[in-house]
Amino acid sequence: MTLSDTSSAPTELLPRLAPLAALYDHLIVDLWGTLHNGIEPLPGAVDCLAHFKAAGTGVVLLSNAPFRVSGVRTVLEQIGVPEDIYDDIFCSGEIAWHAIRIRDDDWHRKLGRRAAFIGPDRHRPMLENPGIDSEADIAEADFVICTGPRDAGHTLEMYLPELEAAAARGLPMVCTNPDREVLRGDSREICAGALAEAYETQLGGDVAWHGKPYRPVFDAVLKSIAAPDHSRVLMIGDGLGTDIAGAAAAGLDSAFVVSGIAGEKLGISYGELPTAEKLAEVIAGAPASPRYAIPGLIW
Repeated sequence: MTLSDTSSAPTELLPRLAPLAALYDHLIVDLWGTLHNGIEPLPGAVDCLAHFKAAGTGVVLLSNAPFRVSGVRTVLEQIGVPEDIYDDIFCSGEIAWHAIRIRDDDWHRKLGRRAAFIGPDRHRPMLENPGIDSEADIAEADFVICTGPRDAGHTLEMYLPELEAAAARGLPMVCTNPDREVLRGDSREICAGALAEAYETQLGGDVAWHGKPYRPVFDAVLKSIAAPDHSRVLMIGDGLGTDIAGAAAAGLDSAFVVSGIAGEKLGISYGELPTAEKLAEVIAGAPASPRYAIPGLIW
């Protein structure tokens, strides 16, 4: 199954998730836009996962966070997400960090040891890697590691000169977060995926993408939960191109949180469901269709 596969069954609109507790043994849950908004947990989300846990459902968090799992745990603690509502965390940053360290495939094996860093200072621990000898500027680097914009208010255009300089030198780029944008509260911010997409499509750069929707991160999660029956595993997320497409590629059912990043396009607020017609319009342009559409993590 490829990322372009779509389900032939119509998407079912569900006002709450309790009816699904008997249908799935494991949940794989996105973070930003699904469990929290970058500032605090979304209304009802913590309670919803606590109900699933009480029912015996396994819960694994799967994020495109561009830093290591230890950092994700710290962020979750800071914004009020308790550890007892989930079993484990996987994230794109951790996958990328290990790929740079291990270099067990041809693409990563060709990387040099000097990394140019595009990202905020809080992501600099990604450079603390046995596969990286030193940080360097674009003129001297062997490759680029991109974790996102350096400031929340930055735009893509601000990075084009830097990306053009990297492309002119033929530097490969490691993208630690395929997301193009995210909502922090009510404000939209670009992510590493927006920079990497421009580098790849506009400038002809060579990019390694780590995280959702790509198979390695889903394979790692499925291996960890040892789920013999994939029909009993549900992916929940607000990204059609990442969470829902990745679930389809991995052969999993998915529930699309409509009030996340697509909420504005659907004309809804958190906790609301769109009309079936409006939902169909948005899904029609996506790489895969979800099994369910839900207003949020609402039990």
